[in-house]
Amino acid sequence: MAHDTGDGQRLTLRDEENYWQTLEVAFEEDAKMLEHEFFSRANIVHGRLTALDREKRELEMRILQVQQDVAREHDSLANLTYELRENRSRLSLQQDARRQQMQTYFANHRRMEDDNRAKIAAAALPTSRPGVEVVDLSQPSGAVNGDRPRSNGVGANGQQPGDAHKPAQNPGLMNHPDLTFVVDSAQQRIGGIKHVPLSGNDAKVIDRPPRRVVHLRRGVTFGQDDVRKLHQDREQYISAMVQATGDVRTQRQCAPCSRGEGPFATCVVVEGLADCANCLWTRNTCGTEDRAAEEQPPPPARHVKMSNSHDVQQHVRTNGAATPASLSRPTSRDKSTGWASTATDEAAGEESTPITRSNLILRHDGRVYTHPDCMRGVPVDKIHPNHPYWDPTWTPIEPNIESVLQGWRTKRTTALESSKTTSKFQPGRQVNRGETILKFLEDSDFHPFQLLSKKYMSPKLATYDTVFRLADTIRELGEFKTLDITPLEWLRQRLHELIVENGPEFRLANTIHNFYHDRKYEELRIANGKKSIGRPSGASRATPKESPVSINKKRKFFVSDGFPGLAVPPRPPATPTPTPTPAPVPKTLTQDETERSAPPTPEISRSAKKMKGRQGKPKDPDLSYEGHTDIDDYSRDSIGKHDWALNRIKHRLNSVGTGVTQYWHWIPDMGERVFEHQVLAEGDTFTWGIYAKPINFHLELEHIQEIRWGARTTKVMVVCSPHAVLSPEGKSRGDVLAEFKRARTKQRFLVFCQRQGVELVKVSSNEIEAAWNAYESPDVPAMADSEIHDG
Repeated sequence: MAHDTGDGQRLTLRDEENYWQTLEVAFEEDAKMLEHEFFSRANIVHGRLTALDREKRELEMRILQVQQDVAREHDSLANLTYELRENRSRLSLQQDARRQQMQTYFANHRRMEDDNRAKIAAAALPTSRPGVEVVDLSQPSGAVNGDRPRSNGVGANGQQPGDAHKPAQNPGLMNHPDLTFVVDSAQQRIGGIKHVPLSGNDAKVIDRPPRRVVHLRRGVTFGQDDVRKLHQDREQYISAMVQATGDVRTQRQCAPCSRGEGPFATCVVVEGLADCANCLWTRNTCGTEDRAAEEQPPPPARHVKMSNSHDVQQHVRTNGAATPASLSRPTSRDKSTGWASTATDEAAGEESTPITRSNLILRHDGRVYTHPDCMRGVPVDKIHPNHPYWDPTWTPIEPNIESVLQGWRTKRTTALESSKTTSKFQPGRQVNRGETILKFLEDSDFHPFQLLSKKYMSPKLATYDTVFRLADTIRELGEFKTLDITPLEWLRQRLHELIVENGPEFRLANTIHNFYHDRKYEELRIANGKKSIGRPSGASRATPKESPVSINKKRKFFVSDGFPGLAVPPRPPATPTPTPTPAPVPKTLTQDETERSAPPTPEISRSAKKMKGRQGKPKDPDLSYEGHTDIDDYSRDSIGKHDWALNRIKHRLNSVGTGVTQYWHWIPDMGERVFEHQVLAEGDTFTWGIYAKPINFHLELEHIQEIRWGARTTKVMVVCSPHAVLSPEGKSRGDVLAEFKRARTKQRFLVFCQRQGVELVKVSSNEIEAAWNAYESPDVPAMADSEIHDG
């Protein structure tokens, strides 16, 4: 049917086609207009979404930062609470000691008045009663000091032989409370030491509360009778009280103590006395003697009874300056040159009794522990927040651990999304630790707050790192096949021994945090074939040249120092080189002991000749220092005398920043002496190693031309031979610039290099800083365990 337009004309087929074409074009234009409007508005929305996403990420980072700030403030509050409790405990101990001291003083005063009345009454009688006499404790007994009895068989005070030490002469003394007590080398109590009235300077010197028990050396026989006799010998009593109240010499013992003379296990001094407790007992003089005398190997061990100072003196005369205690102590050695050595020098020189079922002292009645004191009242079964033993001031550990763990998980997720390698491993390790902690808290048969009794608990024990170290210690103890007791029993027994050793200075949280380096724990790991985490020795690493001959030499050298069966001839005593100037060079004993280098080799001897002409020069005061840091800040590993912590290091080819824990470690070897650059890998375990080639920050001594340094900077510039180290492309790395972690570390390094014959050139600090800024090289990131080259 045709369409009538009303004008009398009919539509043709072309008109219809034109109409539809025009309509399609209009439809397309409408669609394009809609699409254009959509994209215009969508772009605006996308822009807003991008801004919001950016703001979201910033807020997430801010939330993470706030969570860290909150956790840090919680830690600060916990530290304040811990300090308050510690101060209260310390104040209570001081008050108790003062109270006990004054009670003893008044009791002695009353007794002296009674004695005076007795003297007056006795003087009024026609004759004195036989057997009644007053003993003057302020004078040493003649028998104790080695005086022979008179020819008539009566002592200097009119006593019969053998009666000089009878406790009946002072019947009231044994009724007084103990100030401290004497323990043997196995921590077994022998007897208590009571207050003896003294006068003069001696009374002022030891008038302080005891800080520890009197711990005897291994091999010293001391019985209860000897403890009673100690109260009647002025010198013995003073030396025992000095041992209980003085300060322990931790940096360096006196020469007699280092040789093992005297009955006491440690070298202890008090302000006001020139000699330590051991020297007071043996009537020696504290002082530093020749190193050759200190390093003489002791004769075979024998157990000799030391009941008084006369016995000690007699033994010294007959054995040429060696006491029974020294006979059982091996000579100390430099840890930094020992093969695979991580134990401290002090621990290497002491023998200890292993903890076994035969000497376990833990006792309980089925519900709570009854012995020793540090465990008394602790439930046998595992406690929880609803347990009657739970202290209301304790905060559950799990929520805090989960909060910190969540923060590390967020960091790990962010690190995995990032392309940087340096930030991936630390969060992963901390996440693994947190999961280990939660599993330990759930599965263990005890709660950390019942490790010891309540008085030893503190908020620090519940921190992330400390709980992990506790869990890891229990786990590792469970793997030791030599244990015949449970890991928890072994740990509690060891903590009891440390409490006896340290007295009021014992801190449970700090002890657990640093327990990996405990002496007996290290010995137990060695006995079970476990390697210690710590600074690697040169024997276990490849040399920079990676020569098999060099490795064999290095192994031979390091093994010989630690194992007698492969020992090289002993080091001869050093003879001083004459200098042309009569004025002596100032000498710092601590510095000389700290930087005592490895045994000399032909190469070192030649270097010594090179330095001979400079030895008469006065030492630069900017190179003076004392001691060295023996614990790494990050890994808490033991650091030797020949390790120098670096903050940053660079040369023309590469640089390593502060994100890497790094050291220079001295490896002395015949024909090749090198400062090896060692780094701590980032991974689940602390692993030390060296970067794989072509990265090379080692310093071979023969390549060092001079070292430039400044007084007011921790950076140094090591000028090396032009073609000493080349890259695969043949480029020289040039000079090496290093920034040490501490000024003292820089001073130790420079002094050591000077002793090896390296020329030191002192320049302005600005010159060193300018050289540092002029070096621009690619940064080497921290590497995982699998990427570290360990030879």
